[in-house]
Amino acid sequence: MSTAHARPTSGRSGLHPLADVVLALLLLALDAGVALITYLYALAQAGYAFFDAGADNSDVSMTAPAVGLAVLGLAVLATALLAGRGRAIVTACGQTLAGLALLGVAAVALVLQYHDDHPPAPEPGYSGPQTQCLSDGDNSECHGS
Repeated sequence: MSTAHARPTSGRSGLHPLADVVLALLLLALDAGVALITYLYALAQAGYAFFDAGADNSDVSMTAPAVGLAVLGLAVLATALLAGRGRAIVTACGQTLAGLALLGVAAVALVLQYHDDHPPAPEPGYSGPQTQCLSDGDNSECHGS
């Protein structure tokens, strides 16, 4: 009769912890590079003049770069989900934080662009001292005198 030696399973069959950390760092560097390229490409497509010192870039819309970062943020979150399913905990946490950061930056950029595109209506205010006189004439032309 043979006895099988059963190995206790710890429930973790994912990556080695060091490989998990290295993968997390590599993916974060890749995320940063892709985010920068996406942002610069979208700015160029929106009409931003990078190398023209006299260009007025104040009218360039930030909507396209923000949407690009939001899409990238969703892709990073999908990577985090895959890493979590593969039990690469450090990678999953790093990708989750990076994806949420990208989505947060995109949301702030979209809100600021919305406020630039829709300025508040001017309110009536004080316009200086008012005179009751219709012209520079005598008191007979002034109202209330």
